[in-house]
Amino acid sequence: MLKTFRDIYNKISDYPPIKIAVVNPKQAYLFHVLDEAEKLGWVAPMIFTDDAPEVAAKNAVAAIASGEAEILMKGDIETSTLLKAVMNSKTGIRTNRLLSHIAVVKSKNFDRLMLMTDGGVNPNLTPKVLDSIILNALDMAQALEIDTPNIAMLSLVEKVTDKLPESMTANDTVNRYRDDSRFAIEGPIALDVALSKKAATSKGLTSNIAGEVDVFIGPNITAINFMVKALMGIGNASGGGVILGAKAPIVLLSRSDSIHTKLHSIALGVLAFFHNKTLQIQT
Repeated sequence: MLKTFRDIYNKISDYPPIKIAVVNPKQAYLFHVLDEAEKLGWVAPMIFTDDAPEVAAKNAVAAIASGEAEILMKGDIETSTLLKAVMNSKTGIRTNRLLSHIAVVKSKNFDRLMLMTDGGVNPNLTPKVLDSIILNALDMAQALEIDTPNIAMLSLVEKVTDKLPESMTANDTVNRYRDDSRFAIEGPIALDVALSKKAATSKGLTSNIAGEVDVFIGPNITAINFMVKALMGIGNASGGGVILGAKAPIVLLSRSDSIHTKLHSIALGVLAFFHNKTLQIQT
């Protein structure tokens, strides 16, 4: 199990550099982080620019589709424009899954990397969306060498009630996946219980994953987004994020991210790419 970003860096240092298609990079911070990633031997950047951002996105996605490039990175372009090119039914790189964003966060107060999803793509957690969120998270967890991840379907409380729709969604999802041997899943489960066996005990709850959760799902896009930003903003946690579900990982960077967060995100994209490549070879 990879437990820190240093572990991830060490893992991908054994791989050859891969071609990263970057869409319309203009600001200095993008070239700076690409330069750092290239110096580390992770990537060989391919720059796609055009006055029309949708054209740059289409060309970058075409490079992925043809095998000319291997992972995709957002530059100075609206996320919606980039993802529209990714999901184009004729020229895109969509799969039978939906896209989902996975933030990977390391806190000194938790003994493992925390995968938090989906705080960036899907506002509505329908069963179909949750199926893709779970499978994409499972791929990322396995890339991190977590063989059988523990998944928490988060809710305000553990009681199933129609007053909290997320509790019903969590319960339905757990029932659908209860017998899946690839992972252990529980929910609805409150965040304090997910983070602490002591909290579960104090509440009189029986949980096999309390304090040992690898993947935190829901209860909605806003909650996960806030959790990640709070942990990294004032909780001194480190982290990065990647979008999975397409034929290639998609790296999205924010101007406000630290250089470490930007590098972490690229590292996650590289790690996910080589994990998927290994799976393809095995099949």
